[in-house]
Amino acid sequence: MSVLKTITLAATLMTLAQLPSMSLAYGGGEGGGGGGDSSAGGSSSQGLSNATTRSVVNIISRGGSRCGKLPPAYKCDCFRWVYKRAADKLAGNPTYSEAYQALERVERSLEAVVQQNRDTTQPIRRRALETYTPVKPASVPKVNRATVQAMDRAQTVLLRSPDNKQEHYARIAQAVNSNKVLLRSALLPGGMIRLANKLFTSLLRQS
Repeated sequence: MSVLKTITLAATLMTLAQLPSMSLAYGGGEGGGGGGDSSAGGSSSQGLSNATTRSVVNIISRGGSRCGKLPPAYKCDCFRWVYKRAADKLAGNPTYSEAYQALERVERSLEAVVQQNRDTTQPIRRRALETYTPVKPASVPKVNRATVQAMDRAQTVLLRSPDNKQEHYARIAQAVNSNKVLLRSALLPGGMIRLANKLFTSLLRQS
């Protein structure tokens, strides 16, 4: 073998020997960057977010509207499911801990009220995976008042949240309040409701 060929072969072998270490060094740098991105993503998913707050508000608002259309005996247990779904949405996120506890307390309170006033003569209603247990007709006013009180306690907790959470918690509190208004209207006798509608219509005409 000539001297020139020997030198060329040696240079080639040296170059090939360096390739694995160069590749490893490059790959390690890229992997480190990926790890940093993953850590940032996990951190943000646990904080306050418009998406999470909006989802909870929608669950409470839309769920409340649906419960309002049910017969009186089924409203309370329907609301129980609404607050269970809303609380589940916040489970495991420590940033929403106060909101989670407030909504979960509503669920537990309503569960106890329904069990204490359950009507075994009426059928259980079903909607997808949810089942709504009826209360006795004579207990409906008392049950509705207890439901409003449970929501009122949750609203108070939400409105007393730390300053850095106020914006998000206030939106959830507003959704809870809409449920309270809906239930309080159900407590009014039919004649009073008609009178209120008449007065409201009269005021609109005068304006």
